[in-house]
Amino acid sequence: MILFYLFTLTICILLINKFLLYKKILISETGDIHQKFASKSMVPLTGGLFIFLGYFYFFNEKIFSFILFSFIIFILGIFSDIKLIKSANKRLLFQIFLILFYTIFNDVQINDTRVYFLDNILQNIYINYLFVTFCVLIVINGSNFIDGMNTLCVGYYLLVSTIILYLQLNEIIFIKDISMIYVFILILFVFLLNLTNQLYLGDSGSYLLGFSFSIFLITIYKFNQYISPFFIILLLWYPSYENLFSIIRKNIIKRSPMYPDAKHMHQLIFFYIHKKYELSIFLSNTLTAQMINFYNLIIFFIGLNFITNSKMQLFLILLSVGMYSLAYIKLFKFKYQKSV
Repeated sequence: MILFYLFTLTICILLINKFLLYKKILISETGDIHQKFASKSMVPLTGGLFIFLGYFYFFNEKIFSFILFSFIIFILGIFSDIKLIKSANKRLLFQIFLILFYTIFNDVQINDTRVYFLDNILQNIYINYLFVTFCVLIVINGSNFIDGMNTLCVGYYLLVSTIILYLQLNEIIFIKDISMIYVFILILFVFLLNLTNQLYLGDSGSYLLGFSFSIFLITIYKFNQYISPFFIILLLWYPSYENLFSIIRKNIIKRSPMYPDAKHMHQLIFFYIHKKYELSIFLSNTLTAQMINFYNLIIFFIGLNFITNSKMQLFLILLSVGMYSLAYIKLFKFKYQKSV
């Protein structure tokens, strides 16, 4: 039944894509700077539509608010994709309002971080809501940042869903209201369609993945607090640090964090592979995504064996952050010192 639904959905999306390509609506040639790192062919930005319609398979009254807010975030992403909301500041304000409202309405809290002084602060319910909102916003926008390479963003969340599914199938964690095996298969379908250039995520898809997996993981931790909260952070370290690093980097050069550029880690890796080995744009793009996600696969696998050990999880997070930072400096020098 699951596969029948997703195959039917795939056919519907492919038909919608033909219409969008014919009308040249919601396609990848948006004029954004990151487009030069992707395929030169026109690809519909319907990944978000596929994911949202996919969520309807397990729709019930228990997750009505999740579906509703997923729809609103999807629409916000669509407005961004078609340039109805061009201002990054306006998009951020809409995100803050939506996530804060969702957090309060559903009483989403993080009560145990294993950091004593932070746990004391989070006892204030209003600060807790703001903290959760901040965390989800970081992941949403970080997911959008890494959606510059073919399969990078969706491949990353495919890894995360694989880890969660493994834990669920082995009865290591309890998951309420959501079928993780279905989420895994859904993301796998999107991954394959993305890999073959049938669709791109667009802002709608990356927003939706960032939002939904943030909520999934916060909920999972709520019912499984014997695992380390740093394991949850580990699973989301890459989009989160991509966002935070970008903010710090732009502040150093006195540029607005809202200003888009082509100096993200995955873009520098792409440039290195493309220039060093003279590969095509498509191959350089896809190889960049697989290299980054292969590293994360290794880190997740190690973390999986120390799921209750906060010190080990923190070590893996700091290791990843350190390796990212050192690699960034080296790749940045390769690109910009060579061009001087």
